[in-house]
Amino acid sequence: MAIFNRVVVVIVGLTILAGAIVVLLVATGVGTADVLLYGWFEPQLNHVLGSIEISIAISIAVILGMIAMLVFEFRPLQKPPPLLISSTEEGIVIIDADSICMLAESTAAVIHSVRDVRCRVRESTGGLVISCRALVILGSNVVEIGAEIQRKIKEAIERLIELPVVQVNVKVRYESIEARRLLVQ
Repeated sequence: MAIFNRVVVVIVGLTILAGAIVVLLVATGVGTADVLLYGWFEPQLNHVLGSIEISIAISIAVILGMIAMLVFEFRPLQKPPPLLISSTEEGIVIIDADSICMLAESTAAVIHSVRDVRCRVRESTGGLVISCRALVILGSNVVEIGAEIQRKIKEAIERLIELPVVQVNVKVRYESIEARRLLVQ
């Protein structure tokens, strides 16, 4: 879904950029409204060009904004830096935050009534802060499940990775009835 969203944003950004360039060309007199785009948008362009100075200023602002947005959109997503587990004379041991997320998710997924879990990890001054979104069966005791998720994730990460866990934040959502019906059928 993220790739689809990026493609849509790029297409919309390029369309807006092209429109702003056309308005700028017509406003500065480089092109005419009837020649550009075969006269398809001549009435709209003439309406927009009521005040030439304002049209030029807005066009330049939109062009710069769209170029900046496209630059940010094409910039690769940065992964968080790996976390240091230990450093000795023999070398260092590091782990990716994605691996910690996988461990937290698989630990919480085995809890009764939990359908799905998605976690994010960030490093704070005292240790790790883990935020999880859990999908649970409708009618489950949210307080008990939340506390069990917190306890098990904290224990698993501190025991297996030996990094301190400061907080485990859990956001619980009940599974929709429609999704449950699809599972039964």
